[in-house]
Amino acid sequence: MRKMRRTLVQAFTVITAIAMLSACSSNSTAPSGKDPEVGKKEELVKLKWVVRSAPQKDLPAVQEAINNIIRPKINTEVDIQFIDPGAPYDQKVNTMIAANDDFDILFTGASPAFGDFYGQVTKGALQPITDLVKKYAPKTYASIPEGFWKSVTVNNQIYAIPNYQIVARQHSIVAEKRLLDKYSFDLNSVKKLEDLTPFLAKVHDGEGKQVTPFGMDKNGYFASSSANLYTISGLDTVGSLNTVGAVRIDDVSLKVINQFEQPEFKQYVTLMHSWFEKGYINQDATTLANILPALKTGNVATFFNNTKPGGLVDTKVNFGNVDVVEKIIDTPIVTNDNVASTLQAISKNSKHPDKAIQFLELMNTDKEIYNLICFGIENKHYKKTGDNRIEQILNSGYAPNRSWTFGNQFNAYLLPAQPDNVWQETIDLNKNSKQSKMLGFVFNTEPVKSEIAQCQSVMDEYRPALESGFVEPEKMLPEFLAKLKTAGADKIIVEKQKQLDAWKATNK
Repeated sequence: MRKMRRTLVQAFTVITAIAMLSACSSNSTAPSGKDPEVGKKEELVKLKWVVRSAPQKDLPAVQEAINNIIRPKINTEVDIQFIDPGAPYDQKVNTMIAANDDFDILFTGASPAFGDFYGQVTKGALQPITDLVKKYAPKTYASIPEGFWKSVTVNNQIYAIPNYQIVARQHSIVAEKRLLDKYSFDLNSVKKLEDLTPFLAKVHDGEGKQVTPFGMDKNGYFASSSANLYTISGLDTVGSLNTVGAVRIDDVSLKVINQFEQPEFKQYVTLMHSWFEKGYINQDATTLANILPALKTGNVATFFNNTKPGGLVDTKVNFGNVDVVEKIIDTPIVTNDNVASTLQAISKNSKHPDKAIQFLELMNTDKEIYNLICFGIENKHYKKTGDNRIEQILNSGYAPNRSWTFGNQFNAYLLPAQPDNVWQETIDLNKNSKQSKMLGFVFNTEPVKSEIAQCQSVMDEYRPALESGFVEPEKMLPEFLAKLKTAGADKIIVEKQKQLDAWKATNK
């Protein structure tokens, strides 16, 4: 009996020891009370980013360089798809959205040519990202002035991250310096477009057909997305620039008016007709899609331009690298369209919106990653000429030339001739400029989408001829306005006023 008891004790001791060893072994791989899955490696996430840019031969190499940096940081890779602006970009993107294509990040903007951000929100093509931005992109969120986030907020939800850049828009007259000197004209004397008339007359008489006194394309300058006369005319947009209905900048009541019925528009088209008749405007302006190729010949004396600190460098390139002078003729203002001009949004179909926002946080805060996408690989696509200054290598295989497309432009390397303080000057201009009284108002086009489409057809028919000066405004302007009314302009204005009043009542 005693022997049996001893045997049982020994057996119990062995079992206890085995159990303790087993417990120790288990504790070495998974801490007590914790999920054993914690130790497993997270699966690599692959994102797709759709960008408005001309295709680049060396994009695969740049993409791999970016992935080599972000892979260890956020366990993510990105597949970057450049779509040519001339594709056209907006049609390609709209087709992708309609087909429910899988992609994660989308370059978009308020302009229809950039994708029609507000329309995309209305159609449900984008995900709300308020919480994600604050959680996964806190530095990006903090870097952009709080008021500017209102412009990408719809129904109290943020739907995009602005590519922070110049948002205080102002405009200027640009002229070739050699012609200003030759004809002894002081550009500083110009306060409004008509003040250019004496200079244009001298260029026309002195240069003949070799030089176009004033360059223009079919988009005109009154409500063009690239450069427009809204601010100098005292107008602010309600929704898209190209929809009927605007307000006066200083009108606290925010009364919506038809901008094409205002005296400023009649004065503008009358001046353009006078200039066209005298030969000051290029005769193909009514049908010319883009004035830039003509500017690059160096044979256009003046044109109207959207300007910014340091922007004269780009303007000189657009003028065929001849010396140019500019005169700013309006007061800078920040509007919804300006803030929302270039954005990154998250597709409704993205399965990894958290990783997409983490990637955009890096794109907006990590200078190495941002400058890779902007300028490519050092010593292959550009050479450093200073700590923060580069010179691009010609025909290198990578030169998108659109740092404003990818993220916070204030992280970009400086190019030759850009002032050292250009980014700080731009930040200061953004902060100190007047802000639209409607900052944060988003017009829902859905109730009047058919009227907007019909009015757009009328504008496409009449505005190029009117704004280029090709037709007599005394006859064609009343006809244009009558056609707009028939197409539903008044209904659009009533709907804009209704939505604006409701917004104003909750945003006092």
